[in-house]
This record gives sequence, structure tokens and C-alpha cells, in this order.
Amino acid sequence: MDQGTPVVEITLGTVPLILSLLIHGMGMSLVQRVFETRAIPQYRAGGHAVLYFSSSIALMLFTHLVEIVMWSAVLIGIEAIPIFRDAFYYVAGTYTTLGYGEGTLPKAWRLLAPMIAISGLFAFGWTTSMLFHLVTQASLIRAQHIASSQK
Repeated sequence: MDQGTPVVEITLGTVPLILSLLIHGMGMSLVQRVFETRAIPQYRAGGHAVLYFSSSIALMLFTHLVEIVMWSAVLIGIEAIPIFRDAFYYVAGTYTTLGYGEGTLPKAWRLLAPMIAISGLFAFGWTTSMLFHLVTQASLIRAQHIASSQK
């Protein structure tokens, strides 16, 4: 698929970027819901919720992988990269801002690379804040449980 102007490229990049963040929002909402309904009762009972905490991390990873697959599908759909494996590798490197520099998009689609990187930056910031929130919640609940059991 050829395009003519940077406006088309930026517009096409904005749509999957927004979709990526919507996917991430659903994933983080699910992580929060699982943590609140499963892990917090465990912590309040004085138990350990390592399984739920691990599940939360796995859900976070899965959310990122879904977003990388979605971006890969976009690159294949516009024929910027013809093979899924290559598209996934390129997107994973760009999304994580690792950027091995082993390949670039065709000149007509190069503006998509920063859009992919922006979606990854937003998503990793969101994931980091969610992880921080979960750890803080768990620590506070454990501290409250310890304080109440010492009375």
C-alpha cells in the first residue's frame, strides 16, 4: 500500500496508537480487578498472594504482547513488512525502544516507527505505575494486618 503524504502516515499511525492504549487500558483494568478481588482478600487474611501477583505480571506481559501483535498486523496490512516474524521483531524492538537498528520501515512508512515507540512508552509507563500501585497496596495491607495482630 503506497501513501502520498505524511498526514496520511501520521493519521494511520494515530489510529493503532489509540487502539493500543485502549487495549492497554483493558489489560490494566483486568489486572486491577484480579488484584482487588483475589489478592487483596488473601493479604487481608494474612496470607500470601504470590500466585495472584504473578498472574498480574503475566497479564501485564500478555497485554504488551497483544499490542505488539496488533502493530505487527498493521505493518503487514500496509505491506511495510511482508512477514509476521519480521514485523513482530521490528515492532518489539521499536515498541520497547530497544531499537537494534537492524532494519527500518520503507521510506513511505518511516513515520510509523516513532508512533510505535510512543505507544510503547505510554504503555510501559502505565504498566510501571500499575505495578507500583499493586506493590504499595499489598505492602499497606500487610502492614495493617501486622499492626492489628500485634494489638
